[in-house]
Amino acid sequence: MTKSIRLTGMAISMLALPGTLQAAEEGSTSVFSVNFGLMFWTWILFGLTLLVLWRNAFPAIAKGLESRTASIEDAIAGAKGDREEARRLLDEHQRQLDEARLEAKGILQEGREAGERLREEILAQARAEHEAMLEKARKEMAREREDLVATVRRDAIDLSIAAAERLINEKLDDEGNRKLVRDYMTELG
Repeated sequence: MTKSIRLTGMAISMLALPGTLQAAEEGSTSVFSVNFGLMFWTWILFGLTLLVLWRNAFPAIAKGLESRTASIEDAIAGAKGDREEARRLLDEHQRQLDEARLEAKGILQEGREAGERLREEILAQARAEHEAMLEKARKEMAREREDLVATVRRDAIDLSIAAAERLINEKLDDEGNRKLVRDYMTELG
């Protein structure tokens, strides 16, 4: 019976490889012995598994990796575009800020210049009005002085004529003439 089991085992191992025959005949199994039949079937199963994976799983994995790569590249491109847009907007904002600062400086400078011009105009107008008032006052004073001088002359002439009239009418001496003029002046004044 052991012979028939051995023969059946030999038939199976003969199918595997000739090297297994020798191991089967010897009946020894060691840890370091090579089982070519097992190795053969392992390679066949590995090849079949690899073939099934190559036909079915690897294309799906490759497609997933490609789509993931494309989405990552799109995200990177989008991020670059967003960064460039942000940089452009920042530059635009900075340019607008610089323009606003320059405009504010210009407005302040124009305000200062307009204030200075207005100040100069007001001062010039005040000086002109002051000069005009002084000139008017001088003319008024000169006219009043002339009027006063004319009035004094007229009064002096009138007094002289009146005094002369009285002198002639009374024919008095020097002391009497003086007294007469003093009296007349007192009456007038």
